[in-house]
Amino acid sequence: MISKKLVVVLVVLYLIGGLVHLGRMYFHREEPRRCIIAMEMNYTKNYLVPHVLGKPYFKKPPLHNIVIATFFKIFGVNEWSARIVSFISMVFVSVAIFCAAKSIIGVDAAFFSAFSFAISLIAYFNYGVLAETDMFFSMLVFMSIVSIFKNRLFLGSVLTAFALLTKGFPALHFFYLTLFSYALLKKRLRDTIFSKEVVFGALFIFALFFGWLALVSDGNIHRFNLALGTLLNASGSRVLSVEKLPALAKHIIKFPISFYLRFLPASLVFLLLLRKDFLGELKAVYNSSEDIKELLLFAVSAFVPNFLIYWIVPDGRVRYVLVLFAVLSFIVGVLYYILEYYSPYEFNKPFRRLFALTATLSLFAMFFDFEFVMGVDYIIAIFVFFASALSYLYLPKIKPEALRLFAGVVILGVALKLLYSATYGAYLYTFYTNYRADGRKVAKIILSKKPKYVMTDGGNLRLFVYVEKYLGMQLHPLSSKRHDIAIVRNKKVLKNIFYKLELPDHVYYVGRL
Repeated sequence: MISKKLVVVLVVLYLIGGLVHLGRMYFHREEPRRCIIAMEMNYTKNYLVPHVLGKPYFKKPPLHNIVIATFFKIFGVNEWSARIVSFISMVFVSVAIFCAAKSIIGVDAAFFSAFSFAISLIAYFNYGVLAETDMFFSMLVFMSIVSIFKNRLFLGSVLTAFALLTKGFPALHFFYLTLFSYALLKKRLRDTIFSKEVVFGALFIFALFFGWLALVSDGNIHRFNLALGTLLNASGSRVLSVEKLPALAKHIIKFPISFYLRFLPASLVFLLLLRKDFLGELKAVYNSSEDIKELLLFAVSAFVPNFLIYWIVPDGRVRYVLVLFAVLSFIVGVLYYILEYYSPYEFNKPFRRLFALTATLSLFAMFFDFEFVMGVDYIIAIFVFFASALSYLYLPKIKPEALRLFAGVVILGVALKLLYSATYGAYLYTFYTNYRADGRKVAKIILSKKPKYVMTDGGNLRLFVYVEKYLGMQLHPLSSKRHDIAIVRNKKVLKNIFYKLELPDHVYYVGRL
C-alpha cells in the first residue's frame, strides 16, 4: 500500500507544478472575455446578464463568470484569482474520481486513477490553469454523471442544471446520454426514465434554466428569444456541421489520436491492453468482481455515446469532451488495480531513462533562460534537475512495480510541466505583447481626464480587459448621444485625440467624441 509520506510528496510536487507562475502570463485565448464579463458584473452589480464592453453576451450562461467575479472580490482582479477557479475545479474532479473509486479498486488504484486525470496534458498543462469555462463546466458535469453511478439521480439533475447555467446545452447530453446508456446496460431503462428522481430532476433543470431566461428577459419576449436563440446557436454550431463532409474523414482519424495524446502520460497504461495475458487478467477481474464490472459498465456508458457525438462531426474538438478524460480515469484505475498483483513489465529502466532525459532537458532549460529569457526561471530548471536526479536514484527503491509506475508517472508529469513553464511559458511572457502595460497606460491617460463614462467601438479584448481593470469601471458601446472619452479604431469619430496606441491587430486612439 502507498505510504502517507509518498502521497504527501506527490501531492506537494503536483501543487508546486500547477501553481508556479499561475498568474504570470497575461490574459490570452478566451480568458479576456471571461474576465471582462466578471469585472462588469462587479461594476454593475448585474450578475444575471453577462456583458462584454457593455453589450449583452448570451453565448454562454453566467455561472462561471459569477464564480470568477466572486474570486475577484476576494483576491482582487488579477490573473491568479481568475485562473485559480479552474485549478480548484481540476482538483475537485480528481478528488471526486478518488472518492468514487476507492471502495471498488482500493486506495492505491484510486489515487492513480485520480492522478491520471490531474496530471494529463489537457488538464495540468491547459484547461486546469486557464481562466476558461471548460474545467469548471467539466467539474459540474463529472459530478453529475458520477451521481448516476451512485444512484443519486436528483442530485445529478441539480448539478446538471448548474452545468447548463455554465456552458449551455451540452450539459444535457452528457447527463442524459449517460443516464439512459447505463440504464439500458443495466436493463432498467423503463424504471429509470419514469422514476421520481429523474422526473423531478428534469422539472428542476427546466425551472432553473427558464427561470434564469425569464429574469434575463425582464418581461421582454424579444430579449427572451434572443438569449435562447443565441445559446442554441452557440451549442449547435459545435456539432451540427455534418455538411462539412470533406473534413469528416480527416477528423475521424485525428480526433481519437489527439484525445489519446492529450491524456498522456497516464494513457501509456492502455498499451498494456496490447498483451493477451494482461487482457486475460482484465477479463478474469471483470467476471469475478461485481463492483469492478459495475464501474467499467458505467465508464463505458458515459464515455462511448458522448465521445461519438464529437468524433463523427468535423467541428468536434477534444476540449469539448474534457470531462471524458475523467471518466476514462476509472478504466485506468482498474488497469492499475490489475498491475498491483500482475505486472508483465519492469518499470525501473524506462523511468530512469526518462528522468535522465528530464535532467538533461533541465540543463538546456537553464541555458535557454539565461540566454533568451534573462529571468529567474532558471531556478525552476535547477529544481527539476535535482528532482529528476533524486528520482533516478530512489525510484529503484520503490516497490512493487505498480507503485513505481505511480510515482514515476506523477513525478514525470510535474517535471515536464515545470520545464514547460520555465521555457515556453517564460518565452511567451517575455516576447508576447504586454497588454497589461498597454492597458494600464491607456487607463491612466483616461483617468487623468476624470471621466464618468468611457466608450469603445470594440477590438482586442486582451487590451480591454486591462483597460477595464485599471479604470475600475465598465466600458460602453459608442453612442451618438454622448460626448465623452472613447477608445476607438476609427480616429475620424474623435474631436480630440489624447493618445495613439499601435498594436499588432489595430491602431487605437484615445480621445473625446
